[in-house]
Amino acid sequence: MAFKKELSLRGLKEIVRANRAGCLDQCEHGPTVVVYPEGVWYGGVKADDVAEIIESHIINKVPVTRLMLDDSCINTPSCAHKKARE
Repeated sequence: MAFKKELSLRGLKEIVRANRAGCLDQCEHGPTVVVYPEGVWYGGVKADDVAEIIESHIINKVPVTRLMLDDSCINTPSCAHKKARE
């Protein structure tokens, strides 16, 4: 809901779609967001991060590196985060 609200406030609702997804199989990374068409995955996203993701990534095309998930952690049976919790 935070994404939808922020997009609406910025007048982007008609050109950017925010939708809720079911399981993305990334639970070990906390709340997860994927930005397409780039396919950039963000993990541990909090409501306070939403405006930054929209401003930096959606508007200025600069991914928020501090929240990005490493490619080696996405859709893989094991990664450093999964091992740490096992």
